[in-house]
Amino acid sequence: MRINNFDINYIIFDMDGTLLDSLSVWADSDREFITGLGMEYDGRHSLAMKKMHFDSACEYLVREFSLPLTAEETGKKILEIVEEHYINGVPLKDGAEEFLSAAHMAGVKMCVATSNKKSLAEASLKAKDIIDYMEFVLTSDEVGCGKESPEIFLKAAELLGAKPSETVVFEDSIHAVMSAKSAGFRVIGVYDKLCPDEFEEIEKYADMSVRSFRELLNNAIKGG
Repeated sequence: MRINNFDINYIIFDMDGTLLDSLSVWADSDREFITGLGMEYDGRHSLAMKKMHFDSACEYLVREFSLPLTAEETGKKILEIVEEHYINGVPLKDGAEEFLSAAHMAGVKMCVATSNKKSLAEASLKAKDIIDYMEFVLTSDEVGCGKESPEIFLKAAELLGAKPSETVVFEDSIHAVMSAKSAGFRVIGVYDKLCPDEFEEIEKYADMSVRSFRELLNNAIKGG
């Protein structure tokens, strides 16, 4: 597969906000949980947690709202809310399934690297009938750090049998874009409607940026 001026043989996909139109699910579920306790929740909390993996976000909520719960207890309650939304209500990003199918047909090896919980990530990808396109799902929990470090991308490339320079990372978060770039990966930034200002920053640093996978299918993919 060839996109613009470079060949693609290996891809690492972020999941939330990149393959799945799911970022609002986390904010809505967090809000539902916090307001259910009689407290006020606003957009600054969602923005703060966007850069965190799940366990860190739960610790943040416990601190921020002085919850009478442990981070583990908080996480279990939020996951109960989130899971139903993920399985039943979260759509794929526009053109994502078609792009994955085209990449698979071209022999591209693909995986998912996510800050989400592995069980939820695998269940979500399975529900959308795209998990079979992936070699594996790797999580921040498994590598022991979030995407502020490139470790998850480096480990994913290793498992794919690829070098960073041979691998393209698809991401919707500027901190993850910068992290992957720092480790020598090529990066395609993906627009998410919840973070339009962040996309402006992504456009400055990513090797390429797109507003949808359909944009790639219609304009950027050439035989190769």
